[in-house]
Amino acid sequence: MQLYKSYLLEIFRTRNVENDVLLIVAKTIGDAFGFNIDIRDQYLDIPMEIFDDVRNQYLAEGVLYIVYRHKKKDSFALVLADVDAYVPGLNFVFGLAIPSIRVAGVFLPRLRLDATAKVFIERLKKESLHELGHILGLDHCPYPHCVMNFSNSVFDVDRKSAKFCRKCSMKLLKKGFNINKEFVL
Repeated sequence: MQLYKSYLLEIFRTRNVENDVLLIVAKTIGDAFGFNIDIRDQYLDIPMEIFDDVRNQYLAEGVLYIVYRHKKKDSFALVLADVDAYVPGLNFVFGLAIPSIRVAGVFLPRLRLDATAKVFIERLKKESLHELGHILGLDHCPYPHCVMNFSNSVFDVDRKSAKFCRKCSMKLLKKGFNINKEFVL
């Protein structure tokens, strides 16, 4: 029987991200991976230096590096940001991960587009698991129902599940991350 290490995930947020949103993400990730979760009390302030006036969006990578400066050295970190964000070459991103610094972010405004509260929560769970998958070492998956499948639109997010395909789940296990079988297709 293989024993798995206990990992810490710190969850950060910007202003206007509700407590229930934090708790849902914390429960989802805790249930999926058994991580210890630390929901950070303070709001993360995003400086205007990373805001693009022409695009009316924040540079996603800049947001993640701000989180990096606040997280504990050996932890993973996820920020839930109520700002529209982009990376060069794309119009927008739902999320971004930088595995080398163990930080990921999910950007909420576009996940809320034309969504009931229930649909928004499902999208949030999927994108949080997706970005965490990246910081745990997974790439995009070609299987359309795998949570690691790339989403170019909310329709893509809605189509995929909040579960990892067998191939992606095996990669996580080989990397030493335990995954609850309820989160495997």
